[in-house]
Amino acid sequence: MANYIVGMSNEEYHSQSGISSSAVKSVYKKTLAHWKGEKRTQTAAFTMGSAVHALLLEEDRNLVKKGPKTKASAAFKAQKEELNEDEVLLTEVEYNVANRIAKGALDNPNCKSLLRHKERVNEVSIFQQDPISGLLLKTRPDLMILSEQTVYDVKTTQDASPRGFSNECYKYSYHIQAAFYVYVCQLAGLDIKEFGFIACEKTSPFISHLHIVGPDLLEIATEQLHRTLGVIAEAEEQADFGTGWGDYSILERPKWL
Repeated sequence: MANYIVGMSNEEYHSQSGISSSAVKSVYKKTLAHWKGEKRTQTAAFTMGSAVHALLLEEDRNLVKKGPKTKASAAFKAQKEELNEDEVLLTEVEYNVANRIAKGALDNPNCKSLLRHKERVNEVSIFQQDPISGLLLKTRPDLMILSEQTVYDVKTTQDASPRGFSNECYKYSYHIQAAFYVYVCQLAGLDIKEFGFIACEKTSPFISHLHIVGPDLLEIATEQLHRTLGVIAEAEEQADFGTGWGDYSILERPKWL
């Protein structure tokens, strides 16, 4: 039986216990100490990403609000205090940019066919116990189409091109995220086998492109995922969240010097 929750707010989801793909990526890319010490901050890029997600995935809820020209104004601060759950407030310029990004995604026929798919399920929350590591895992796919056995994630990016986004994928360990989402969905009894990114450029001309994670990369990423979950599980058991860097390191002479 499939187990997922529809309608849970983003704030409520993040307040729930569980290891997310962000935690796994942090440990994989850096260290346990970086994961335990990091704090979620409301950066301009994060806010813009949230707005684009709302425009593309929850278009019927009218979550993106247009504010005045500057965030420092009293009017902006007053409007921000009146926001309801999941609503996003942008300046005039940010509001126009967010809508241009969303339009760019919907102007791409392949992206639009997914974003407006009749069988799509958006923003579902999934919580599952990992039988291998024993950890409670959680994930929130942006877009799920069970008939295509695929989940998708919307990413705002500087470069949506095949080469450019591929570089970002490895830089930010997006392939680990893909493996995590597929794995947790499968634990929940969902017949999910593929993962795709809808990459949306943040600057003019606001091009979007669909990227499907290949089976070889997904297989390797799944192996890396399980190794990382093992590291986290061991750290949780021993309550040891260090860097693993040792007392000091020797900086060696590079070959080019």
